[in-house]
Formats: sequence, C-alpha cells, structure tokens
Amino acid sequence: MDIKRAINNFLEHLEIEKNRSQKTLENYRRYLLHFSAFSEIKNPSEITAELVRQYRVRLNRAQDRAGNTLKKNTQTYYLIALRSFLKYLAKQNINSLAAEKIELGGSFTRRTGRA
Repeated sequence: MDIKRAINNFLEHLEIEKNRSQKTLENYRRYLLHFSAFSEIKNPSEITAELVRQYRVRLNRAQDRAGNTLKKNTQTYYLIALRSFLKYLAKQNINSLAAEKIELGGSFTRRTGRA
C-alpha cells in the first residue's frame, strides 16, 4: 500500500472509529506528511528504526525562521503521531516498523503519563 493512502486511511480511522477532533486530525496529518516528505518513502514497509532515528535528529535540529529549535514536547507530538500510525498499520496487517521501537523520552512520559 502507498504511504499517502495508508496515512489517509489512518486519518479516516481516527475520525470515524476513534471520534478524534478535527484539530487532532489536522495535527496528525501535518506530522505524518512531514515524516513522509522527510523520508521520501513510498510504502510503509520502508519505515525502519534507522529512518526514525534520522528523523528524530532532523526534528531536534530543525529551526524556524527566527532560528528557534522545536521544543522537546513538540518533537514528541510528531513521534506520538508516528507511533499511532504504526500501531494502526500493525492492526491492519500492513508490514512496517513495530510501534514499540519508538521511544518517546522520559520527561514527557513522566509529566503526562503518555507512552
């Protein structure tokens, strides 16, 4: 399955079956399309632990027009969306990286209780 089609199916799943808000859908779309553009992959099976590591480095070094880097919490939101996407793929029996391979980082999970 094409990565963009998989992302759209995932967002529809969140909307219909999980009843997520439009703002959540907008954010997840933005985060996942950002990952897709960065990775230049065509298929979910191309997502690897090394690719995610490189993406994390990119997020950590990214700067806005004013030269500010992304806050750690913001970086974590990108990864939460990616992990949710990977969990969805696994439930759909679509071969990809296991979501458990992506760790969010200690300070975020301690403060929010999210993993």
